[in-house]
Amino acid sequence: MTLLGAVNLRSVLVSFLLLFLVGRSSGQKALRLKYQDWVEDDDRIRVRSWYANAETPLGENWSLDVLGMVDSISGATPNGMPPSANSALWLARIEEERRAGVVTLSGKRDEYDFSFEFGLSDEPDYLSRSYAVRAYRGLAEDTLTLHAGFSFTDDDVDSDVPGGPGLGWLSKRTPEFILGVYRILDAKSKIAINLSYGLPEGYLSDPYKQVGRTTVLFAGEPEEREAFFLYPENRPDERETFTVYLEGTRYFESLKGSVEASYRYFADDLELSGHTFEMQWFQRIGEKIVLRPFYRHYLQQAADFYLTSLDGTGISPVLQPDGTGRFYSADYRVSDLRTNTYGLKLAYFPRPDLSLDLSLDRYLMTGRDGLTSQEVYPDAEVLTVGIQWKF
Repeated sequence: MTLLGAVNLRSVLVSFLLLFLVGRSSGQKALRLKYQDWVEDDDRIRVRSWYANAETPLGENWSLDVLGMVDSISGATPNGMPPSANSALWLARIEEERRAGVVTLSGKRDEYDFSFEFGLSDEPDYLSRSYAVRAYRGLAEDTLTLHAGFSFTDDDVDSDVPGGPGLGWLSKRTPEFILGVYRILDAKSKIAINLSYGLPEGYLSDPYKQVGRTTVLFAGEPEEREAFFLYPENRPDERETFTVYLEGTRYFESLKGSVEASYRYFADDLELSGHTFEMQWFQRIGEKIVLRPFYRHYLQQAADFYLTSLDGTGISPVLQPDGTGRFYSADYRVSDLRTNTYGLKLAYFPRPDLSLDLSLDRYLMTGRDGLTSQEVYPDAEVLTVGIQWKF
């Protein structure tokens, strides 16, 4: 059986399992299925994702939500070497499958709502377990909602990859705290504010990402006596992260449409920071169609350890970095960059309990430091197809 066939089979089995689960209880249930295809230009990386999500009540005050997901990843990604005519040198091949699931139990008691969540993500070189608890309190006749939460991810990373540090399976832990406010201003307007603080620690490097340095091998002409070698990157083994998220929604009755705008600011203690602006318009066309144009802009400042190479830095890389000492990485994802995403989504409601949707997004990434080659920054198209059934 091919990889695509195996993934499709698993997705179908997960979907039927979720459908069986929701069919065992009474009350309003929902089943959602989604397929997404991320395709980078020049046949670099392709990610096919299948999602199945089921939601069902458990008694009067409890509900259960189960999400299953399978990702199939193939292609090549930059490894840290500057681009060259020979793509085998600066692009690392990837062929992986990731299977993940999240189970959320939600309940209500007196004036509080709360939820408990457990997630598991498994791929050949990465195992992640996540736990989260959240509590909500409604005030002012539920026009004001306060919520607080705590999450913890427990990850194991296989560092034994070509060019990696070769230290076997290493751990990464991330506790995170979140506070939020949701406010209904009037019948047509609402806003939300979320704050989060995280403390990742452990093996925070990417074993597939490396950084290069020119080495003199012997006396002679420079082009004959020098060679460019790659070494595993060395990121710090602990960070502090901060996130602020703002969102507002406004409905315009005369236009039969609503606008949703958001801003997200992210920063850590290593000078990596990012600003995300997002806007989408929901336009109702008749009784059964909603059209949603979408735009997102992201602007990032590089981490203080980002380097295109180690030449001239005085850094002597080691073959087994441990997250201490001088930090360095040539991973373009932590460089100065910007991205723009444009998209259009069509949702169709053939009947009140059934919806179908189709969306196509265009993703564009550009470097801003004037040093990193533009070839390493990917552009991509994203196709998403979904269906939701309530019964």
